[in-house]
Amino acid sequence: MNIAMRRRISVIVIISAVVLATTYGFIPEAEDEDLVDVSRGDLAVTVEEEGRTRLKERFVVSVPTAGYIRRITGKVGDTVKNGEILAVLDPLPSQSLDPRSRAETEAAVSAAAAAFDAEKEKELASAADAEYLEKRLKRYANLYQKGYVAKDQLDQTESEFKKALAVMNSAKAAADAARFEVEKAKTTLQDFGKNKRVGTGGIVYITSPVNGKIFKIRRESEGAVGAGEPLMDIGNQDDLEVITEVLSSDAVKIKKGTPVLFKRWGGDNPLTGTVRIVEPAGFTKVSSLGVEEQRVFVIADITSPPETWNALGDGYRLESHFIVWEGKDVLQVPASSLFRSGEKWAVFVDDKGKARLRIVEVGQRNGLTAEIISGINANDKVIAHPGDSINDGTRIRAGK
Repeated sequence: MNIAMRRRISVIVIISAVVLATTYGFIPEAEDEDLVDVSRGDLAVTVEEEGRTRLKERFVVSVPTAGYIRRITGKVGDTVKNGEILAVLDPLPSQSLDPRSRAETEAAVSAAAAAFDAEKEKELASAADAEYLEKRLKRYANLYQKGYVAKDQLDQTESEFKKALAVMNSAKAAADAARFEVEKAKTTLQDFGKNKRVGTGGIVYITSPVNGKIFKIRRESEGAVGAGEPLMDIGNQDDLEVITEVLSSDAVKIKKGTPVLFKRWGGDNPLTGTVRIVEPAGFTKVSSLGVEEQRVFVIADITSPPETWNALGDGYRLESHFIVWEGKDVLQVPASSLFRSGEKWAVFVDDKGKARLRIVEVGQRNGLTAEIISGINANDKVIAHPGDSINDGTRIRAGK
């Protein structure tokens, strides 16, 4: 082979290498993507909200009548029995008199005493009149029997005697009333302070209505209380329920008997429960972002054995997961792998290192997983988080 031929071959090889290198340089590199398997398994759709425990029956022990309550010695957490004395209520002590009121009361005592003396004198005078008329009636009766006095004169004397008796009795009653007024006025001067109680008259014992524990003491110190004032809350710690605020759009999916899982309550395993009531009336609540929301109270019972959650008390926080739908052996993919293609859902499937767009029909969804009714098969691999750089036919490889 001559030199010219060799040069020609060398030039051709060099040009071919340059063309191949340039062409390879324009070929896009494979995209690193997270690939996940399309799998079958159990799928549950839940509504998740924060809830709190609450006593099913809370008994507020209150004061039955106005009085002076003695200091309550019970403490929060104490166990009480039905009928056990919780508090003692004494009658209200009288108010102390200021100097002016005391002077006025002393004057009233003197006036009442003077009125009593006057009524007593009237009683003595009426008694003297009655005594005289009684003797006179006896003399007229003797004279009438002997024929010296007429019947009309005897009857008149008897009538006067009866009037005198009536006046005497009236005067006696008036004297008694005046005496009572004196005693009343003197009573006002007496000091019936709380340190001078006599006997046990008027004491009221406030008892527990049920067996349970003291959850809250609203009034501990002694002092004057009015009728109906609450003293403490009592309930049974083993009889708890869970109340959860749910968006009204989610509450329509929850029915009586819907199963619930209570998570993040402090124990190692979730607690189970069932919905007892979905309240029919909603209310408006402003979220932390300042958005007005319509919410509904959903009340559920804890069905796990009480010994597994006996550390829970009234007002404890937990997370309620209401299971509104669940299925077995469901074909599913991560919800992040779905995207919109027109008006339909689609995924990117790994087809021998290339991304292929597949239209899929989606069924139930929760926050992380979606049910696939048709469009792909089990064991296919899909891109978990497809980005804008991925198109049908894009070269891909599993990310490290």
